[in-house]
Amino acid sequence: MRKNKNKTIRASDLIFIGIYTALYFVFVGIAEMLVVLLIPGYSYSYSPVLAALITGTIFMLMAAKVPKFGAITIMGSVLGLFFFFSGLFPFALIPSLISALLADAIAYIFRYKNKMGLLLSYVIFSFNTTGPVIQLLFSPDSYAANLKERGKDADYIRNVFASITDYTAMIVFVLLIVAAIVGGIFGQRMIKKHFQKAGVI
Repeated sequence: MRKNKNKTIRASDLIFIGIYTALYFVFVGIAEMLVVLLIPGYSYSYSPVLAALITGTIFMLMAAKVPKFGAITIMGSVLGLFFFFSGLFPFALIPSLISALLADAIAYIFRYKNKMGLLLSYVIFSFNTTGPVIQLLFSPDSYAANLKERGKDADYIRNVFASITDYTAMIVFVLLIVAAIVGGIFGQRMIKKHFQKAGVI
């Protein structure tokens, strides 16, 4: 009975989920800001790549601190809900929910301990931030209409699509996978080298 109880998310777990979700949200925002500042033109489509590179440690901490099904789903869904309620393309919510749920399921299968399992989980989870990007790359007309509804003028919209080519989607998703692998491995090493020794987990 106690074993089953430990598999469910409790009030104390929600505190840690809230902390790591907030950190994840902040780091994703930092990634978007850095991409815009460092890459010329409308470079927003590359923000999921940098986010995947720098949030691996947060994901691995979450998996280690709250190794229960639902924690990863909650963390990923919050960002999707933010996309939805901030007026972005309604379907921007779907990639966040699907990727978070799949990542949670994969981590659960590997009992939140297997390194390769967690790495695969993180790669899937990293697609959590691609909702708005998917619309930009695969549904440009609806993205342009969304920008008009948000008060953007024609010059701004032209500038948005000036940097988008037929190969942008492939480049973004390949780089995203590579960045997630690097970020995930880095996160696992940080857990082992610093957080375990410090008694955080």
